[in-house]
Amino acid sequence: MFHLTNRIALAAVMCSACAVSASERQREGTEWASMYWYEANQTRLPRILLVGDSICRGYESLVRKELQGKAYTSYYATSKCVTDRSYLKELGYVLDEYEYAVIHFNNGLHSLGTDRTAWEERLRDAVALIREKAPKASVVWATSTPLKDPGLTAKAKELNAIAVRVMADNDIPTNDLFALMDPQDRNKLWTDTFHYNGTGKTMQAKQVADVILRRLPAVPPASPVNNADFEKEGAWLLYPPKPEVGTLTITEDELRPGNRAASVVVTGDGYEVQLYQHRPALAAGRTYRLSYRARADHACKMKSNIRTQKPPYVYHGQHESKLSTEWQTFTTDVQIPDDFDPGKYVLFFCFGGKGTYWLDDVAIRSAETK
Repeated sequence: MFHLTNRIALAAVMCSACAVSASERQREGTEWASMYWYEANQTRLPRILLVGDSICRGYESLVRKELQGKAYTSYYATSKCVTDRSYLKELGYVLDEYEYAVIHFNNGLHSLGTDRTAWEERLRDAVALIREKAPKASVVWATSTPLKDPGLTAKAKELNAIAVRVMADNDIPTNDLFALMDPQDRNKLWTDTFHYNGTGKTMQAKQVADVILRRLPAVPPASPVNNADFEKEGAWLLYPPKPEVGTLTITEDELRPGNRAASVVVTGDGYEVQLYQHRPALAAGRTYRLSYRARADHACKMKSNIRTQKPPYVYHGQHESKLSTEWQTFTTDVQIPDDFDPGKYVLFFCFGGKGTYWLDDVAIRSAETK
């Protein structure tokens, strides 16, 4: 009985393997896959994933440029059809690597000759895998683009019709790249049967980016500077921490009764006393406006900047304010680079010479906020 059971089980496995093999598309002479995760060590912005073939590989860099400062881009492009025995394994690996906010998905031009029933079944499996591994992602299906050859274009339309039905069953919207490109001049935008020149790629990238942008979660605005109005103690530090060089007090301002401000008294020679706060809440790739009110007990200068806490020092938004004995409001724009890591940066105000300085109402806002 033991041996008979084993033979039955083995036969079942073999039948299953034969069924899978029969449903697979025969592999091409060369199969390939590309996987890229840009800004792989960054987490402040949402991350999107582009899934497709060489058409996707053609527009991904342009999509990334369109989304710069709004999202990090990843892509998985492959020649493998969804019916390939490795496709779901590779897709699963990519999905496991990060949490994606938006997944823009296509699988078509390498599937033109695939059995339609098998393709639909495996496409449904791919959708189920995406939903399982990326339950929070907004998923968008992209139709396959038309080809220069009318017969192959008709096959792409067949696959698109099946895919739209599958996506409708799963409440997944469609980005119709086929409709975008089909009216275009085949002799002007196509470089071969399948692929496009720069103009064609740019058209596709713009539409892909627009679809993704509408589905991106909002990036929280920069949090207000902690204790920005100095109405309470805390959040701000003074360097060097030497009372004989400089002191910080939160005190009522005699020029504005009822309002408190930071008062920094610099008493030591040869020091640049700094008032600072850790981890400015800024997003990579964006422009902000730093504003503050300041005065001193004599005409002098004060510098502000966003700077790395440890050497080698990197500065952003260097600004020098000319202070007088009256309160003035100062503003400066700060361009934050794409590789910005707020954990490594500090907001600094620097006082170079002896005297008393007052600072109040520090704010960091989007540069579009007036």
